[in-house]
Amino acid sequence: MSELRLHRELYLASAIDQAVGLYATHAEITRGDEGDHVVLRIASARPGRAQRVARELGNYALGLTIQARKTGAAQ
Repeated sequence: MSELRLHRELYLASAIDQAVGLYATHAEITRGDEGDHVVLRIASARPGRAQRVARELGNYALGLTIQARKTGAAQ
């Protein structure tokens, strides 16, 4: 299992939601809230997959956040 902690000041909630929706087909993802962070716990029966999905999901959510902020669509 991998854990991904995304700080609310850096990541838009809508970007996290979209990334989770996309990557949920590749691993089991549970979401929690801890203070200033959205915490995603990612599990997969395939060795190494949870860690790979966590890295890709974080990158994708950050990319969506940057894109939204550039276009003024930040929520």
